[in-house]
Amino acid sequence: MRLQAFNSDCPKRLQWIGAAAACALALGLAACGTATIKDAVPGARRTGTYPNLNIPQKAATEQLTDEEAAAAAARLNAVRNDQESAPAKPASEAERLRRLGQTHVEEALEEIEN
Repeated sequence: MRLQAFNSDCPKRLQWIGAAAACALALGLAACGTATIKDAVPGARRTGTYPNLNIPQKAATEQLTDEEAAAAAARLNAVRNDQESAPAKPASEAERLRRLGQTHVEEALEEIEN
C-alpha cells in the first residue's frame, strides 16, 4: 500500500513550496532594506527643539460670522414656529380619507373580478 504523501507529485510540490518560500523571503528582505525614515515620513526632520504648539491654526474654509449664524438661527426658528402653528387635519378629514381608500380598494377588486 502506497502512501499519498510519497507519490510522484511530491518532488514537484516541494519545488513549488521552496520557490514560494524563496520569493517571500526575497520580497521581505527587499522591503526592509529600501525604506528610510525620510521615505516613510517626508516632512519629518530632527531639529533638536520641541515644536511650538501655540501657533494658531488656519481655517480650512471661511468661517461664519456672528451675524450670519444669528440670521441662520432666526430662519430655522421661524420655520419651526410655522410648522408648530400649522393646524393638524381634523379627525373627520382622516376618517374621510380612510373611507375613500377603502371604497377605492373595493372598486378595484370589483373591476378585477368582473
